[in-house]
Amino acid sequence: MTNESKIEISAVLDASLVGGERRLDDVAQISRFLEQQGRVTLRVRGSSMLPWIKPGDVAIIRQAGIDDVRCGDVVLFKHESRLFVHRLVEKQGTLREARFLAKGDAHPGPDGIVDRDLVLGRVVRIYRGKKQIDLDSPIQLALGLIVSQLSRKSAYWYPVARAAAVAAQSAWRVLSSLRAPENVAE
Repeated sequence: MTNESKIEISAVLDASLVGGERRLDDVAQISRFLEQQGRVTLRVRGSSMLPWIKPGDVAIIRQAGIDDVRCGDVVLFKHESRLFVHRLVEKQGTLREARFLAKGDAHPGPDGIVDRDLVLGRVVRIYRGKKQIDLDSPIQLALGLIVSQLSRKSAYWYPVARAAAVAAQSAWRVLSSLRAPENVAE
């Protein structure tokens, strides 16, 4: 285990002091901490990034500007006096004046434009219980890009997929209850 992993694991253990979406008061404090430490640990509260990021997950966010992010990345940004962790789904503007469209994976529509001064950091790792998800791994980067493209059209397919998932879960429960127990002594 690397020293960085040990530091981040200990940061996750102290994550009880953080929550989900933030008030304006917290924006300055978190921004200052990112500037001083280069990263921050935040516990996810909302469900806007389901199924990728779940409530209770702990996100490790490294300081990053708009020049350090790309479509598919999950970023921490300011929007209407609150902080959000959402995915960048579309790049707009020129190379020098880039801006992005951000969206929660589970939301039907985008949050709006994220300009240069709104991006605070990029999520690089997620802790879910004892599981660690490295968003910088090649597989996660590719999945993030695919999800960003699918997410742009989620208003059309997400309600159908959600209904199918609920129906499948219900069917599984019924089938599981109907199955005869194995190894029953007669």
